[in-house]
Amino acid sequence: MLPRLRRQWPNLKLFLREETSQAACDALHRGQLDCVLLAMPFPCGDVEKAQLFEDRLFVAFPRGEAPPDTSVEPRAIDEQRLLMLEDGHCLKDHALSACNRPEMRADAAMMGTSLHTLVQMVDNGLGVTFVPGMAIDAGILEGTGVDARPLSSDHGFRQVALIWRRSSPREEEFRLLADALRQIAHDLNPSLGTKTPEIREVELA
Repeated sequence: MLPRLRRQWPNLKLFLREETSQAACDALHRGQLDCVLLAMPFPCGDVEKAQLFEDRLFVAFPRGEAPPDTSVEPRAIDEQRLLMLEDGHCLKDHALSACNRPEMRADAAMMGTSLHTLVQMVDNGLGVTFVPGMAIDAGILEGTGVDARPLSSDHGFRQVALIWRRSSPREEEFRLLADALRQIAHDLNPSLGTKTPEIREVELA
């Protein structure tokens, strides 16, 4: 998305910083960050948000272990072989919530520090894990033997949103940024959501 954003808004200077969800929210409220790209739901305090798109959750299997079905029911996941991110990563909570199986948190086989680490562990036959669709679209499974199937659940997705402090004087700029990100996301993958109206030609400084 970034190359498109740079071409569309040449005067926009973005300084990117990656954090766990809680650390990003804390930095936002301390004024260290202007806005945060966050997968919801997540308790981030008193914030405004602009929803961008839905991010489907997938279950990743070592080669040859994926079920023949086109999707995976939560009850079919073996919690004894489940690999999850460490506490503090919102993907873990979203996946557990989508499955509605609290015992998964206690029974998970082992934890990983990053999504790339988990994918490599699955590729080596150590278990199964959850992978968001946007990571698959970005090529996280390329060069691996990992097969992914969508999670069959009424809540088998995350809501990706741009959030900022309530009453921020830059709210209009953040909403313009959200409009741009939403439009670009749709252009890159029309299945992510409904196309938004054409964005106003206003430069962000």
